[in-house]
Amino acid sequence: MMKLYELRNGVLRLMGLIGVIAFSSCTGNIYSHEEELAGDIWSYNDTLTFTFDIPDTAQLYTMELDVKHTDAFPFENCYVKIKSRYPDKTTKVDVLSLEFADPSGNWMGEKSGDYLLAPIAIQPVAKFKEKGTYSMTFFQNTRRDSLPGIHSLKLKINKLKKN
Repeated sequence: MMKLYELRNGVLRLMGLIGVIAFSSCTGNIYSHEEELAGDIWSYNDTLTFTFDIPDTAQLYTMELDVKHTDAFPFENCYVKIKSRYPDKTTKVDVLSLEFADPSGNWMGEKSGDYLLAPIAIQPVAKFKEKGTYSMTFFQNTRRDSLPGIHSLKLKINKLKKN
């Protein structure tokens, strides 16, 4: 059991390091939009959609999701289903675990007032195959109908510096 804990802790540290390196070399925000949830509750039926344009396929980008939540959120993480829609109208569905707490159960991110802001690098280095309009729709994918304590999701896409 201890080895699994050490492995998970090592993976979380590596992901954090990659995110810090990637975001420290950002050169410009091309998209930033926040979707709020009524009453700080994410219902299974609530979908959060972000639509953005990619103007340059040679450019590398970073994709970060800022999750604003309260102490009322009952878990260390939250599974989400992400449906991506590409300019050619094809779609892809992924499942991702959004980690809000470290293995010791301490919240990650910064606290401001009643809320904690957990920045999550969902794609530290992203390359888009075609110019055009993309959309990402987030669904909560847990065993609960409603998740208390989730206030909002904010998707940010930044250009990475070319070397």
